[in-house]
Amino acid sequence: MNSKFSKTGLPENILKGYLHLLDKFNQGPSKIKDWNSIQNPDPKNLVDHESLEDLPESALQGALGKLVVGKLNGGLGTSMGCSGPKSLIEVKEGKSFLGLILEQLESFQKHYGVSVPLLLMNSFYTQEETQQALGQLSGNLQVHSFQQNKYPRIEEDSLDPLEESKFGREAWYPPGHGDFYRCFYDQGLLDDLLAQGKEILFMSNADNLGATLDERILHYMLDQDVPFLMEMTAKTLADVKGGTLYDRDGRLRLLEVAQVPEEHLDEFCSLDRFKTFNTNNIWIHLKHLKKRLQDGPLDLELIVNRKNVQGTKVIQFETAIGSALDHFQGAKGLMVGRERFRPVKKTSDLFLIQSNLFTLDRGTLMRNPDRTRSELPVVTFDKPFTDIEEYETRIPAIPNLLELESLDLRGNVTIEPDVVLKGKVAIASNDKPFNISKGTVLENHSHKG
Repeated sequence: MNSKFSKTGLPENILKGYLHLLDKFNQGPSKIKDWNSIQNPDPKNLVDHESLEDLPESALQGALGKLVVGKLNGGLGTSMGCSGPKSLIEVKEGKSFLGLILEQLESFQKHYGVSVPLLLMNSFYTQEETQQALGQLSGNLQVHSFQQNKYPRIEEDSLDPLEESKFGREAWYPPGHGDFYRCFYDQGLLDDLLAQGKEILFMSNADNLGATLDERILHYMLDQDVPFLMEMTAKTLADVKGGTLYDRDGRLRLLEVAQVPEEHLDEFCSLDRFKTFNTNNIWIHLKHLKKRLQDGPLDLELIVNRKNVQGTKVIQFETAIGSALDHFQGAKGLMVGRERFRPVKKTSDLFLIQSNLFTLDRGTLMRNPDRTRSELPVVTFDKPFTDIEEYETRIPAIPNLLELESLDLRGNVTIEPDVVLKGKVAIASNDKPFNISKGTVLENHSHKG
């Protein structure tokens, strides 16, 4: 088995990590054996953000000097029909995800006179274009950009690696953001940042616009010497399969849907027992991480991802950054508000962000106080609006959404500028084109044609 993978040309240490995941796959799914051993998190392990103390103004500059902000930047915008790095998609006021991230850090640097470096983990899909963009955007910021590993996809039936001569770049894949720890350590970035006096790393997804720097969490990490912290938020019906936290043997652990025995899946997905889910906003104490990695690589929970590549059923082995929580005694969960979890996965998410429901303040997304409802509108897009080029062509200017409750949009529809949508609006036109002309106000309107 190993010989056919050695022909892929992977360096020996990288191949060893890949083969370890292959061995775990061959052993079968790792399920929780004693479901009754799972306990709700002890309150001392699942802390409320509201209980955190403010960082004293006199200590703020010193604390910020120990911080690094990291972003997981390996993804493409495929869920929106975009083939390039997702972080370079224009989000608001002509600025991309990456542009907003840089603007946030620049504002801290100017205000407090301290450098907060940016750490970017790219994939082979995003490395080159991200580097080019940084040349134009990074300004005076210190940016550490590195590329994660690439692993071979394997055919589902034969378990043979795909041949690059046949599949090209699609023979490979980035093995999930759990790959961060190995790359961060092996490429010397952990030691470099520790040598600069950095102690706390705040990692999050590049497309989560709510994952902004938080001084109170930074203070808590330093003051309590917390080795690892995961931000959690209240679970909704949209998050039922997200990872959650539990206690076992006095330690906090992460529970993912793949670990749940089939007979308990309904219980896991309900809102009754497990009431929180992982935002993938992760805070890591670098000194504790260095000590742990010196004992060997983290054995993270395996994620098996099945795909279809050029008509061939393939398997790829991945790991998640959050599953490292299990490896740190004293790890904490932190309950945060929904405003710290604002991912943009689809064009319908982008539609809300680009609307007048939000404003920007020094790169940070803010809710518009003119919106009287606390909840955001429920927006559902179907084809062709799920494709970003179609979306931008058909909606050249985002309507006024301040009084919108829900929107269902699909089919051959276009929306001209200065439109106002109120209440519940549903528009579908599968036959002839339907145009919403400039200045139109639609309130509790339904059209199907």
